[in-house]
Amino acid sequence: MDHNLFLKYLQAYTLEALEQASDDVSNAADYLEKMRPAGILAKNRVEKNAALERVRKVFSTSRERSLYIVLKSLGLDALAKENL
Repeated sequence: MDHNLFLKYLQAYTLEALEQASDDVSNAADYLEKMRPAGILAKNRVEKNAALERVRKVFSTSRERSLYIVLKSLGLDALAKENL
């Protein structure tokens, strides 16, 4: 698995969920649960699905936490500082 692609997709899924949920962690978790994983023919399927699962897990277990803590848990420090 390519770690750089994984991080790219991790950030992309996080930004998409936050955009759809108006920066609310609980709504973002609901949005991520509805997302479908990449199919067999998708390019970089392994990285996409691993990133989606990681984002889903962190958001669903951190529904009551602040957005800053969730972003720090994902390793998105720059994005966390932006949203502070």
